[in-house]
Amino acid sequence: MKRKTQVLFFFCSVFFLILCACPLRFHRKTGEPEESSEKIKMVLMIETPTIPLVKEKILPLLQLRFPDITFVSKIRDDQQVKNVIKSSFVTGDAVDIVAFWPHQMRYFIDDGMALDLTPYLEADPDWWDSWLPGILEDGRFEGKQYALPYRISYPLFLVNRDIARQAELVLKDQWTWDEFIQACEQIKTRCSDAVYPLGINAIWACWFIRNGLMQIWDTDNELEAFTRGEIPFTNPRIKQAFEKVKALYDNKYLYPGVGALTATYDQTFSAFARGKIAFLANVNGNAAAARNAIAPGGFEVGVMSWPAMGKDYLLGGSDGYFIPSNTKHPEKAVEVLKYLTGSEILDLNAEEGRILTFKNIASSHPDYALYSRDAGKVRSREIVNFSAELNDYIIYNIPAYYILYGDKAVEELEVLRSTVNP
Repeated sequence: MKRKTQVLFFFCSVFFLILCACPLRFHRKTGEPEESSEKIKMVLMIETPTIPLVKEKILPLLQLRFPDITFVSKIRDDQQVKNVIKSSFVTGDAVDIVAFWPHQMRYFIDDGMALDLTPYLEADPDWWDSWLPGILEDGRFEGKQYALPYRISYPLFLVNRDIARQAELVLKDQWTWDEFIQACEQIKTRCSDAVYPLGINAIWACWFIRNGLMQIWDTDNELEAFTRGEIPFTNPRIKQAFEKVKALYDNKYLYPGVGALTATYDQTFSAFARGKIAFLANVNGNAAAARNAIAPGGFEVGVMSWPAMGKDYLLGGSDGYFIPSNTKHPEKAVEVLKYLTGSEILDLNAEEGRILTFKNIASSHPDYALYSRDAGKVRSREIVNFSAELNDYIIYNIPAYYILYGDKAVEELEVLRSTVNP
């Protein structure tokens, strides 16, 4: 009898320990066990140094809206996004929502790293219908929706009007490339040696050649053929475009002269704010915040469209979000994504002058029209979409490789075009 009592005591003790290790909550009315109230963790890569709105307002609102989630924010660096996501599939440390360019999603899709959002959109017709007509095409591949656009983004220049007056420039909303070069030369010759005509950070430096490669063709058919990879990089027009961009660096138009190829955003913006750069490359969605960041009474800041080498087409597209396929909480990630593309967050973006891709957006921002005036020029499909390899080479290595190695860079681009299947 004593032995039976000991055995019973042993099993009761084990059961008690199990309960302590795995506590259950029970519904007060039904008596059924509830799930643990422990928060889940979600990693977001939607924050960038150039858009303080995300850190200052959007992330705090997310935490209030989803108290059951602990959000961890990672800085989005366009050059590192692919490496971070790829590494997460190896380590198991998933990133749950990523801000990225929908039309450049091929890299993730080909490797099965992006969640198909089509079923979630089909299950919520009101959500699906909230975008402007045709916009979702940017993130659709083989009939499946992998990314959701939320704003239209394209490059422009902020202008120090004081420097422009000193150089006796007659500013225009849009210049040809030759007019742009003439303006740079006037600034160089008529202003202090401490003033540079241009400023652009290393990550965005490829904008010069990417815009040029869309603008140099006589017809839309030629442009489309080039975008499909049917025209070689040895074409004389392409060589001329590369040379025009290289001349900006050779002529020391770009801040800070030597070192222009490695300049950071903080360095170039700081120099612009201190009156050392006449034209600063930026994006339309960040232009309002950048203008507001200039010290009151410093100088008047204008906005100028990107110069055209030929046709008035413009690099750009929609910035958007996607969910990596290794997320541990796909349903919850979609719920967060709906909030990010809902009215509360969209209204915040609109008030800062960002041009959004949704219906029924009303902004009281006085310059909303200014920051959207070139939206009709934007072409999201370009040669970088031909293959992941061409995308990486042009976006991350050009113009630096051409400036340093000349025709060898063009030869390498041609090899990628002719041997890599899109």
